[in-house]
Amino acid sequence: MTKMQEELGLAFKLLSAIPVSGEGVEVMAAAREHLRTAFKLAETEKEDEDNG
Repeated sequence: MTKMQEELGLAFKLLSAIPVSGEGVEVMAAAREHLRTAFKLAETEKEDEDNG
C-alpha cells in the first residue's frame, strides 16, 4: 500500500464518520466513490513504477 493510499483510506474513514441525511447522502456517496477511484489509480501508478 502506498502512502497516498494510506491517506486516501484515512480520508474515507473520516468521511464515513460524518452523519449525513437528505440531499447530503448523494453528495457523500459521490465523494466516497471518487476516493475509491483515486485509491485504485494510486495502486495502478505504483504498479507502473514497479514495472518500469
